[in-house]
Amino acid sequence: MQRDTYTNHMIMKMKKISLILLFLLSGCAFSPGMHMSENLNSEIYIESIDQTLKIENLDSNLSNLKDSFSYKIGNGDQIAITVWGLPEVFPITNIPSDQNLRRVDSKGNVYFPYVGLMKASAKTQDQLRDDLTSELSKYFNDPQLDVSIARFNSQKVYMLGEVIRPNKLNLSDIPISLSDALGEVNGLNNNTSDGSKVFVIRQGLDGELPRIFLADLSSPSGFIDSSKFYLQDNDIIYVNAKGTTRWNRVISQFFPFSSFLNSIDNLTND
Repeated sequence: MQRDTYTNHMIMKMKKISLILLFLLSGCAFSPGMHMSENLNSEIYIESIDQTLKIENLDSNLSNLKDSFSYKIGNGDQIAITVWGLPEVFPITNIPSDQNLRRVDSKGNVYFPYVGLMKASAKTQDQLRDDLTSELSKYFNDPQLDVSIARFNSQKVYMLGEVIRPNKLNLSDIPISLSDALGEVNGLNNNTSDGSKVFVIRQGLDGELPRIFLADLSSPSGFIDSSKFYLQDNDIIYVNAKGTTRWNRVISQFFPFSSFLNSIDNLTND
């Protein structure tokens, strides 16, 4: 009798836990600024806390970033530095080689002969060229330099959710819009995506909360807006799933556990 009581109690407890799991997996339990409280002896309820995160519409945050954009060198970028007119010291080769590239180290420095280590991170190509020219001028008369970024490795955006090819994309000195970035991963999955809910999550500066932008790519105007919205380092683009897709995934994850509970019910009823 005591064993049956314990078994029934465990079944009821596991069923309630399964409801919580189902609620979580359905994707409707949590939104920024909310958490869920539960009591296994009472009903499940949602408790709201201070909601400070806001979702901003994309069309109200368009800017002329493309015109003012200037790529800042970062750790891991590989720099090509060419010095003209001094072939006996700085030979020039037409054959691309990794040996001709200077990698920005983990401290943001790059090494160059006669200069030694120089801070490169957070500088533009022009700023680094000017600084190198200034240092080389101590040894050579009017040195002529060219600085370019050969490989962009330091700045990335992340394409997640219902896109054809979820991936991370390296940013370069050519700014990329939201629509262009989606094109790089072959666009939205027409079978599973909800084009009206495309989110851009942008990390806050100096401890500030992230900003979340909502793009509606199901409308022509929304798609046009996305071509004018330019991405920044560490942006996360998340394409939401259709309601039926989310539900099917919930069921697929919940079904094994549900079957297990039914098996326990059958055993206890025998």
